[in-house]
Amino acid sequence: MPDHPRVVELFLQLAAIEGTSGHERGVADYIRQFLGGLGMEVREDEARDPSGGDSGNVVARAGGGGDLALLAHMDTARPSGASKPQIHTDRITSDGTTVLGVDNRAGIAILLCAAEQVLARGPSNFTLGFTICEETSMVGAQQISLGASVRQAACFDSSLRPGNIVCRSYGCRHLVVTVKGKASHSGIAPERGINAIAVAAKAIARLPLGRIDGETTANVGLIRGGTATNVVPDEVIVEAEIRSVRAARVDELVDLFTQRFRDEAAAAGATIDMQSTWDFEPYTVDTTSPLYRRVARAMQTVGLDATQQVSAGGADANSRNARGLPTVNLGIGAANPHGNDEYILLDDLATGAAIATALIS
Repeated sequence: MPDHPRVVELFLQLAAIEGTSGHERGVADYIRQFLGGLGMEVREDEARDPSGGDSGNVVARAGGGGDLALLAHMDTARPSGASKPQIHTDRITSDGTTVLGVDNRAGIAILLCAAEQVLARGPSNFTLGFTICEETSMVGAQQISLGASVRQAACFDSSLRPGNIVCRSYGCRHLVVTVKGKASHSGIAPERGINAIAVAAKAIARLPLGRIDGETTANVGLIRGGTATNVVPDEVIVEAEIRSVRAARVDELVDLFTQRFRDEAAAAGATIDMQSTWDFEPYTVDTTSPLYRRVARAMQTVGLDATQQVSAGGADANSRNARGLPTVNLGIGAANPHGNDEYILLDDLATGAAIATALIS
């Protein structure tokens, strides 16, 4: 099994830097200084403008940049700067009062360690990309430009253990339904009103929710409406999501959701407005593709058999595939992400660095 100390040292330094979504400045500065010190060409883009944050994406090239980019995101979902890492015999945890920051400071540490090891041996050609706002909007991955030479990419971001390759991922469509009824006094003249909440409730009761089939889920997660208990509510906003590995299945369910709300609104004399946008799109990278075979070979060099996986969560890999760049998400063992019980096994951290090193050697 690979040795631990250097990648652990880098992870601990990164985990101590505050950097939630939109506030990645300190992390970006650390990466720029580190990779610049290795002689890499480092630049920061203007993704801070559409994100409204304090940093852009960081892209670093060794040599001509090569045809493969390795990616990790700089933001954490919750603050990690005050965490107190605990190093145990086999793993790193926090003290239980904060997140540890494994998602995705572990991925960054893995890439920095790999770049340091490869460049210490001599010149090489590869590209590293570090994105902003993965935990919120994925605007970083949407905006990042990795260079004309890059034809494939691998994200180091999955909570699965090393050896797992997310080569198929759900997409997620976000729905916002506004139901408009008619206000009136609920005691004096309730019959003059049209209760928007009641309309929405009837529509929701007719929706397929939860796990719909083996590759599709749906959820209603937010409902906002009403002004007072003595007023028949004239407006309610319902937010929902639909996820599937097949875009056509998502579109089919969006149509069904829309029709259910329209039917109930028409029956009550209300109206609806339905807005639907992709949070992230589904992707599939075939196991016979050059990218999958390349990653599988790198895993074999460190003694692992590649295992294909499907993920119901979104990652920067979704955004890059949607923009035409074949990208997989690799397991790094960032366990229990976003919780105070986050941890990473020392062997997984070191193995992740070994895989990244093999990919760019």
